[in-house]
Amino acid sequence: MKAASSHIRVHRYKPLIEHLPDTPGVYLMYASTGQLLYVGKSKTIRSRVRAHFTAPEERGMCRQVQRVEARETAGELGALLLESELIKQLKPMYNRALRKTRRLIVARKVVTPQGYFRVALEAISTMEAVTAEGRSAKGEREILGLFRTRTQAFEYLAAAAKSHRLCLALLGLERTKRHCFGYHLHRCDGACMGEEAPKEYNARLERAFEERRIQAWPFDGAVLIEETNGTTSETFIVDQWCMLYSFTHTHGEFALRVKGSHYFDFDAYKILAGYIFDEAHAQSIRHIPRSELVTLLRKLKAA
Repeated sequence: MKAASSHIRVHRYKPLIEHLPDTPGVYLMYASTGQLLYVGKSKTIRSRVRAHFTAPEERGMCRQVQRVEARETAGELGALLLESELIKQLKPMYNRALRKTRRLIVARKVVTPQGYFRVALEAISTMEAVTAEGRSAKGEREILGLFRTRTQAFEYLAAAAKSHRLCLALLGLERTKRHCFGYHLHRCDGACMGEEAPKEYNARLERAFEERRIQAWPFDGAVLIEETNGTTSETFIVDQWCMLYSFTHTHGEFALRVKGSHYFDFDAYKILAGYIFDEAHAQSIRHIPRSELVTLLRKLKAA
């Protein structure tokens, strides 16, 4: 019965599916009112859209779909970046994870007068590219990590306190002028009252945040990343984890695909870091000299 029901649903929406390409890219689902319901990405657009209509848990959304638009990309990187950008710009009804440009919670390292590292949480909406590696104007690495919400940050800090014997007061989880609660549970070595050497405590704090750090930009300047699938080619200009532009080029003519931002975007960072640190993609990444970059940006602005 379930298989028959799924077949009926696919048959009903076949006109919405049959024109879609089975190539990498992004698809946009619209209601009869023109409202954008959902934006997704896939290596095979048609197959992925068909899967929506056969999923029982998505039946409510699919009943509203009257039009599906596809935007092809040269590969998965382009699809991931375009999906992230469109969700932030267009705010589709059913996209939850990236529905809007959310504020991030930054965990910053602050040095106390006694020389201990204290953690301060700060909500930000953007972070300039020059600080994307977590460094201050003096070149010191002051950003310990990024979190989606304060709740996520507090949960991470609480877990770090237990696993690395960190002081609850210095982590900002407790306000006290005496020993923190963790000290009485033998989970803090007394940094809150100056009983532990700052050097030893600070080293443990750094280790606790190692997995949350923003990776340093591994290139000396901007790079070009090129994806191609044989018929379509797309190039991305990336600098300091910021995707500045993506464009297609054919016979010397440029067509702008996405105009990015000079600000650090956490979602784009995760996508780009996953791609760049994968050795399988090394051949598609090329450092671009400053003079060549300036010339290319002029062409893009004129396109």
